[in-house]
Amino acid sequence: MTALTALPERVRRRAILERDIARLRREHPGLRAVGDGDGPVALFVSLTEFVYQLKLEGVLGKALQLHGWRPAVLVPAGSWIPRKYLSAFGIARFVVLDDYLDDAGRSEAAAAAGRILEHEPTLADVRELTFHGAAIGRNVLATVSRALHEGAVDLGEPRVREKLAELLPRTLEATVAAERLLDDLRPELVLFLERNYAAEAPLSDVALVRGTNVVQYVSGPQDDTLVFKRFTRETRREHPRSLSAASWEAVRAMPWTPERDAELDEEFAQRYGNAWALGRRIQGWTSDRPREEVMAALGLDRAKQTAVLYSHILWDANMFYGEDLFADQEEWFVETVRAAAANAKVNWIVKLHPANVWKLKREGIEGARDEETAIRETVGDLPPHVAVVRPGSDISTRSIFGVTDYGITIRGSVGFELPCFGVPVLTAGTGFYSGRGFTIDSATPDEYLERLRGIEQIPPLMPGQVELARRHAYALFRLRPTGFTSFLATIRPLEEMGHPLDHDVEIRVRTRAELERADDLRRFAEWATESRELDYLHPVAD
Repeated sequence: MTALTALPERVRRRAILERDIARLRREHPGLRAVGDGDGPVALFVSLTEFVYQLKLEGVLGKALQLHGWRPAVLVPAGSWIPRKYLSAFGIARFVVLDDYLDDAGRSEAAAAAGRILEHEPTLADVRELTFHGAAIGRNVLATVSRALHEGAVDLGEPRVREKLAELLPRTLEATVAAERLLDDLRPELVLFLERNYAAEAPLSDVALVRGTNVVQYVSGPQDDTLVFKRFTRETRREHPRSLSAASWEAVRAMPWTPERDAELDEEFAQRYGNAWALGRRIQGWTSDRPREEVMAALGLDRAKQTAVLYSHILWDANMFYGEDLFADQEEWFVETVRAAAANAKVNWIVKLHPANVWKLKREGIEGARDEETAIRETVGDLPPHVAVVRPGSDISTRSIFGVTDYGITIRGSVGFELPCFGVPVLTAGTGFYSGRGFTIDSATPDEYLERLRGIEQIPPLMPGQVELARRHAYALFRLRPTGFTSFLATIRPLEEMGHPLDHDVEIRVRTRAELERADDLRRFAEWATESRELDYLHPVAD
């Protein structure tokens, strides 16, 4: 036992982080050699103690400082972690939402929340809720769903009403504070890693209402990439990894060459061959199996076609993007499983998302999965032609792809991946990639369920549809991600989940000269501050 492991968890965690900050300051002196310029303010919304996010913000903040801008960071009240980490990057201006709230603001929020709750709002009422012009209803419901780890938000349940009563006034307070903060700082750029939960959503929406430049960055498919999306008031509910209409037109018009086709196949091989750290965390324990072995392991009829329901994590990012056919993801899941049980003309596989393993471990949740509970309580015992692949299964996703004749999702990544191989996918919601010619989209729940009842009659995709899907996937894997050499994301193995640095960023620039030569940082700063294109998209060469 080392001296650190013998310490209480809280003390041990602080010691690890303090040591990491000291190393960052010692080994990367150039981070503090470049300070603010005299240009506009860029506001990072960083309501987190997540080290991965803080280091990304430090690097991106450095890029903006090199471009002459002045970064400011919104941090949680009372937390030392973001202040110390970002100070190690030479970022010194921090703001706290509480400083923009007074008794009048709190009273206004409390009174508004009271009026809403006293009328016993329906799910639809809360979903469409706006306050001071900010559309925050969906974000509140999504946060309730995530906090309770339930795919369904039933306002008839006491604990759901209790969580809503807790979150709603806080979100309304945050909206009032967001307006005042933006009045004070007047940022010309607001950046988010997460912008859709109740803590961040008010700032995002208030900024969009005002026409401020709002950019979200999320991890890319490769370890050294990020994906950037600029939002407007009209596009605020689009997925950050999606292609804008302009980007899609450019991708449709570009030459589709054998070289690009081969590049896409290589990308799939790396994605499902666990070449990247996140892939290893999600399914590093799995192995590829031949079709016959998969069918035998699941007890399915090898003579039949197979439809696969690729479940989302029902409580994660629920209600963010597009329009769902069903009230929530759990209702979609239950109704799809019910339809599968009633259609024995094909095999059905209910594939629960493998990310449940590490996400539930990170959240400290044990016991039955939400999806399995939903099946047991609503559908009951499943017939032999329906098999469930649990999140911890050692059968790889690539192996399940190999037996899939039809895919089912709301808007998961399988919806643009499977069509690349001619497999039709039925969607149960808009957004991300629906309506682009390679998915089977339904306008109503009845239309969707009718298609499930006769799914065996749906033919494979036509060559033109497959090419559209492959162009789209190529753009998402090769053109949308921005490669960085100044840092590399690192993820520890699943068994080290819970370590304070289990998801980290390795900084690769040390001196001021290296920072000034960093073309990756320059390209990001130019796009973020000078462009108004919705997507960072690499130039499409002829």
